Amino acid sequence: MSDSSTLPLNQDRRQAPRYDYDCPVLIAHETEGFVAHIENVSVTGCCTTRPLDWTLPLGAVVRLFLMVDMRHVHSVAARVMWCSEHFIGFQYVEQQPLPR
Repeated sequence: MSDSSTLPLNQDRRQAPRYDYDCPVLIAHETEGFVAHIENVSVTGCCTTRPLDWTLPLGAVVRLFLMVDMRHVHSVAARVMWCSEHFIGFQYVEQQPLPR
């Protein structure tokens, strides 16, 4: 029996398939803001790099501003679901379309 770390991405505990995506993101929470990069996205959440000065706890609700290009910013409410040394996992408060 294998654990989820050895399963393909679409067969682990995720609710929706993830897609590689690279764009800057501003993570806003009350008066704090953090700049990171999106690593991957799905319709239910995303993974970002973890800013060095990250201080938010699991469960914190934030607003993500995905800087899709120089003219378009996509804003979405999300909850911090997990955090590792280098990455943060967010679950969107409401399901979102995949960015183009």
